Amino acid sequence: MNLSRRISILSGLLATALLATAAPAAARAAAQPSERDTAWIVAAHQANLAEIATGKMAQEKGTSAVVKELGERFVTDHTKLDAALRPLASELNVALPDKPTAEQQAVAQRLSDTAVGADFDKLWIEQQLAAHAKSMQATQQEIDSGDAARVKQVAEAALPVIKQHHEALMKAAPAFGLPQR
Repeated sequence: MNLSRRISILSGLLATALLATAAPAAARAAAQPSERDTAWIVAAHQANLAEIATGKMAQEKGTSAVVKELGERFVTDHTKLDAALRPLASELNVALPDKPTAEQQAVAQRLSDTAVGADFDKLWIEQQLAAHAKSMQATQQEIDSGDAARVKQVAEAALPVIKQHHEALMKAAPAFGLPQR
């Protein structure tokens, strides 16, 4: 076999090898979610962690039946929402933090430091209204502007639950001297 033929064959083999290694890399890159999708996954997970923690607190420290019931409902619902989110994060190689944001932790600490009774109940409702409004907005933005179809599907499934929570909180707010937001 002459030298030019050998070079031609080697060039072809090299090109094939490069394509074979580039294809899996391209597939891995395509599987990576956008920064927007990643940020929503992380934020939704941290919101779930915060809702579970403050929901448990409402069950323990709340004196109003509505606060205790909503706390129980939020623990159940946000546990389910997080259970749907975790496999997606794993599939997309999104590292999930093991605790809520510093802001969410500060709110939980403030709730923890508040004496039981009407003061706790009012602060809990007020905090939950703000948290759910923020979650609704972020989730709607993910649905409207997210890049990955799978992430948007999880957001679409979560939004009605978050809206139901917000509506229940708005309904309860006047009993605690709070405006409906």
